[in-house]
Amino acid sequence: MQGLRPTRAVLGLDIGAGAVKMVELGRGAIRSCALSLRSHAEDSSHDSGADAIKDVLRRTAPRARRAVIGLDDADVIVHRFSLPKDLPLAETEEQARLQAVQAAPFPLGEAAFDYVAETAGRQSQGFRMTIARSATVDALCRAVGNAGLSVAAVDVTTFAVQGAIAAMAGRDAPLAVLDGGHRQLRLTVHAGGESVFQHSQPFGCAQLAGRLSSAYGLSHSDTHKAFAECALPGGGAARIRESFLKDFARHAARAMQLHLTARPNTAPPERVLLWGGAALLHGACTALREELRLPVETIGSPALGPGDGASEFSPALFGAYALALNDHA
Repeated sequence: MQGLRPTRAVLGLDIGAGAVKMVELGRGAIRSCALSLRSHAEDSSHDSGADAIKDVLRRTAPRARRAVIGLDDADVIVHRFSLPKDLPLAETEEQARLQAVQAAPFPLGEAAFDYVAETAGRQSQGFRMTIARSATVDALCRAVGNAGLSVAAVDVTTFAVQGAIAAMAGRDAPLAVLDGGHRQLRLTVHAGGESVFQHSQPFGCAQLAGRLSSAYGLSHSDTHKAFAECALPGGGAARIRESFLKDFARHAARAMQLHLTARPNTAPPERVLLWGGAALLHGACTALREELRLPVETIGSPALGPGDGASEFSPALFGAYALALNDHA
């Protein structure tokens, strides 16, 4: 991350499976933010998000025309490798290319990849490489361009969030961050100013949408509209929501147990922050507290300067906020 208070106006666009989330930052303040449902939540093509991008722009009329856009975890392959320390840059780049050839399950000519340095040992340097299909990245950039924006950078939303949380948490006590997304539950544990554990599994708000849709005969668009407006149908829907949240909390507890097993000699997290669509559900924090036996709270409005859009911020928008912070321009 190049700084936590970008002065040039920039948009963070988190293009998820169920919605497009947008946050505009400028001069250390949230200028505007919005969430727009995708017309077909089960359609994973990025071209289908163009209408949703145009919708958030129409409703917020942001001044920024530059956007940092985020790739979803499902669109990328993450590969870690180590090289001897102090290799010349040209040799490092050639070795990285060879690593990409080995890790990509498709021809390198169809791949877009980048890598960043991570932990270093006495004689070696660790790297994290992210690989995506060029067609996926091109489709994202085309959708953003068709909406009248220029692409400042392409990032991975999960990594942008990890960077934002690490900067916010500093070197405080271990902290767990839980992303309750549309299709994935992701747990990240931060300690000592860095991310020390990540785990994701296929369980998200799409399961609740499916249960409500089956029980009430709701269309996908009506169900996801209810999510966005925090207006789930009453009566039996409360029981369906509570059942889903219990399952959600159990999945979170399993992920936490994996962390404790993988790092038995480190201090466990002392609290949990929740973001993503699940954070909008009434009772989510309570269900997690009861299962994890830890303090749980949703990520609130970031501690930036006052802005016109700060009052509209919600935990579902944190990915877009993190992308805007990670402005590479």
